[in-house]
Parts: sequence; structure tokens; C-alpha cells
Amino acid sequence: MNHSNPQRGVALLTILLMVVTATILAVGLLTRQDRMMRETSMLLRQDQSLQYALAGENLYGTLLIASAKENANVDSAKSLWAKPIPPYPVEDGAVMGKLIDQSGKFNLNNLYHDGQADQPAVAYFKRLLTQVGLPTALASAVLDWQDPDDNPADADGAESSFYLGQQPAYQAANRPFGQVDELKKVRGFDTKSYQLLAPYVTALPLPSLININTAPMPVIAALDENITPASVNAWITARKANPDPITQVSQMWLDPAFSKVPDDKKNALTALLDVKSSYFQAQIDVNLSGRDRFLTSDIYRVGQKVYVWRRSLAPIPVAVPVAAS
Repeated sequence: MNHSNPQRGVALLTILLMVVTATILAVGLLTRQDRMMRETSMLLRQDQSLQYALAGENLYGTLLIASAKENANVDSAKSLWAKPIPPYPVEDGAVMGKLIDQSGKFNLNNLYHDGQADQPAVAYFKRLLTQVGLPTALASAVLDWQDPDDNPADADGAESSFYLGQQPAYQAANRPFGQVDELKKVRGFDTKSYQLLAPYVTALPLPSLININTAPMPVIAALDENITPASVNAWITARKANPDPITQVSQMWLDPAFSKVPDDKKNALTALLDVKSSYFQAQIDVNLSGRDRFLTSDIYRVGQKVYVWRRSLAPIPVAVPVAAS
């Protein structure tokens, strides 16, 4: 009996099975290799984007130092660091960014420091709330958020006993603000009220002065109840048109926009103001292959040295003025 044909059939099937198995393994290996190459390429692109962003941060630091060498006593929209830089083209993309003066805003951490509430700063903050269309009662909750005790400032304040009753429950920070967006957790703040205030406040690590050369209208108008937004807008228009920045705070008080501010109050407010800046924020966007990588760098400048005291890779938040109700 001839068994050669069945044996050849079994051998052929075995060979076909081996070929199929080898093909499946090869396809699997190629697929895995392709995925690894794509993942590696993506990681390399991300690292490349970060290096571009850090180069942008270094550029802004260099500009701040050069600006300080040019004029160590004054910062304004005419300073070297304030001049816009066009997008810088790189392979398959571009690097974009801007430098924002944080010293032109009200520092939330001015409200409580050295173990006590700063009453002039609290009064200033209440006037700023009024300027943006918010109730002054919010100041109590903001102060309670950062003071270390658990006693509400007044009926409008809020400590952990209030926040533990929220859903979900949480506690008051009882420390200085780390980010402006912490305001969203403070009693009385919803999305609209946060958006109204956010463009005009900052959260710096130490108490700071407000640069009148770069401060926007609501921050300037909040100096005193007798100052009107219309008069401040006229003053800001003149400030922008003047080729020379303000070199002393006392120059501002000579303008008709501030004529109704009592002299004794001018002296007290002068201690809260300055004509130069120490804190800045670099917002950098690197777009490579259609993908964005963000870097936000908070920069402190003292003399002719700069220090990055915080970095974030989160998408850059948009804080633009919105109309009050």
C-alpha cells in the first residue's frame, strides 16, 4: 500500500502552517516595530518641543536682563522686553510667545502677610472688585482662604467649616494663593465672577508693588473712589502716547484724573505703587507637526539677574476681560 501521497500532504500542510505562523509573527513584529518607531518619534518631538520652549524662556530672560541694563529704574510698554516678538520658524513648525508683566496687576497675596491682614491692600482689593462689577463682600472670603486661622472674617467670610459642606467637600487653603485659579474654589466665585477678576490679579510668592506704567484701567481706577474709569482711560491713552514712561509715582498724582484724591491718601497709596516691575510671566507655544506644546514660566527679576520660580506645561489659560453684568 502506497502511503507517500498522504505523507506528502501532511508535510505540505505542516510547511504551510509554518509559513502562516512565520508570516503572522513577522507582521506582528513589524506592527510592533512600527508602533515603537511612532512612539519614539512622538517622544523625540515632545522633547524637541520642550527644548524649543526652554530656548524661548531663555530668550525672554535675556530680554529682561538687557532691558534692566538699558533702564534699571523704569519698566513700561516701551521697554525692550515689552516689544512683541514675531513667531520664530523652526523645522515643521514655529515657536510663539509673549511676556506678561505681572507687576501691573493686584497681587492676591498682598491681602495677608507677616501674620496679619494688610488693611490698605484689603481696601484696595474691595475697590478693584467694584471696578469689575463684583460685590465687595467677596474680599472677606478671599482673605479667609489664605489666613491661617479657622475663624471667618465676618458673615461674608468662609473657612473650612463652610467648604466641608460643599459637594465635593474640601478645606480652605489657609496659605498664600499659589495660582489665581484657586479663586474658583473661594466662596462666592463662579465662572463669570472669576473671569471678571482674573485678568487684573496675580498670585506672587511675596507681597509686591503695582507698576503704574503697565497697570490696566480697573487696577488704576481702584486706587480711590473719587477716580472715574473715563478719566483713567484718558490718562492711559496719554500714557501710551507719551514717548517717555512715568519715572516717579508722584508724576501720576499731578494728572487731572487724580485731582480729587486727598493728599493724605495719595501719600498712603504711593507706598503700594512703583514704576518698575519685578515679576513676569512668559507664555510660550511651540507648534510642531500641527501639535502644540505649552510652557508657562513665572520669572522674577532682581537687578540684572532673572530666576524662574515656577514652570507649567499645562495649556495656557485664557484670561481676557469680560463685560460685567
